[in-house]
Amino acid sequence: MVQVLPVIKVPLGLKGIRLKLWTIIPLPGEQVIDGNGKVLAPGFMDSHSHHYGSLSDDPTGIAVTSQGVTTIVSGQDGESDPVDSIESFFNKHPVAINVATYTGHSSLREKVMGEKEVFRKATAAEVDQMKILLKADMAKGSLGLSSGLEYEQAFFSTREEVLELAKTAASYNGRYISHIRSEDITLEDALDEIIQIGRITKMPVQISHLKISMVSKWGRSNEFLALLENARAEGINITADVYPYNFWNSTLRVLFPKEIIPAWPVQNLQ
Repeated sequence: MVQVLPVIKVPLGLKGIRLKLWTIIPLPGEQVIDGNGKVLAPGFMDSHSHHYGSLSDDPTGIAVTSQGVTTIVSGQDGESDPVDSIESFFNKHPVAINVATYTGHSSLREKVMGEKEVFRKATAAEVDQMKILLKADMAKGSLGLSSGLEYEQAFFSTREEVLELAKTAASYNGRYISHIRSEDITLEDALDEIIQIGRITKMPVQISHLKISMVSKWGRSNEFLALLENARAEGINITADVYPYNFWNSTLRVLFPKEIIPAWPVQNLQ
């Protein structure tokens, strides 16, 4: 839950690179900035970002830095780059923004199973291989596991597969963030899945861009929010975020019956 503190009016001083409360009268010649009528705030964190891929073309990250964002969290919706690759990129290309990342479930599936083989459930041996890759990423600083269970790369995974990987991330004090398995027809079941992951692993779990994408279920938001509140009352550390706008935004592929997707050429899914 977000704690909102009241605005306070205080003098501040800059010591090195840190701001501190300042009660000392400035010395002659010291620069004093009159901030009357203005607000000083720390840099904002974009906890669900897809901007990492654009930093090679625009290292200033102008799309986010212009809004006061100084840290982005990438690796969302199940797609990520290995921590090693991200570190290598920054060593060669300095950027104007901080980047943290999750490890993507879909990326693990594609790495272990192959891009053309993700339209099925993973075998126990494949899940074990995913765990090894996830452990390596967690040891190098990944925040945890992310998933995009509504997308075809992960839709065919079982609850057990996702739970086993979530347990692995939890063993490193990681988090789980998810574009849940359905935002429409089986929304209730999708909410139950992430609640169960939080209940079993005891790790913080986050629903990305919670929404109701089915007209017949509009008007039931209080019911779905109550499920989350009840889970929190039980001790499950579950949170959710929402778009700052009032329309649905995703790929049209999530609207097609998943039964037909395995028959499509991979290039048609792009």
